[in-house]
Amino acid sequence: MPASPPSARWDPWSALRARSAIEFRLDPIAALLGGGFYARRGDQRAIVLDPALDRRRRRTALAHELIHDERGTGCDAIGAPRAWAAVIGREEASVDAEVARRLVPPGELLAVARASAELGDGLVAWQVADEFDVDEETAARALHALARSADSERAAPPDPMAAASMHPLAL
Repeated sequence: MPASPPSARWDPWSALRARSAIEFRLDPIAALLGGGFYARRGDQRAIVLDPALDRRRRRTALAHELIHDERGTGCDAIGAPRAWAAVIGREEASVDAEVARRLVPPGELLAVARASAELGDGLVAWQVADEFDVDEETAARALHALARSADSERAAPPDPMAAASMHPLAL
């Protein structure tokens, strides 16, 4: 079963157009910060992406920076205490997870994985990247999240109330 048509998915470019208060620029300076950055000062907001990014990485980087905008977080501040590194790292990981969730919706990914399994095939990151038009890192993150979700469902203890209501002596 194929995933939903791309038009039904969250589109970071449409989201950017809807946020007219954000200045968007392509500038090679963004390469110094991993390909993109979000900056905010008062009411002024800007997203800058490296023009050397390929289409998929640019889309993923834009999604990442838009989520920073939604969360009110941004890049590492110059002169920030070293102790903030762990907090910044957790925030970046959280934003990356949200990017994967939005660009590779879990329900759609599960449908693709099931269809692949029915054909006797496994599903790998490059296939997910092609199916959802994301970079392979985001595809791998989405696959990892799906696997963790499946693992936690298998490991979850049964609902004791449901088990009690099904027991023949529970009247």
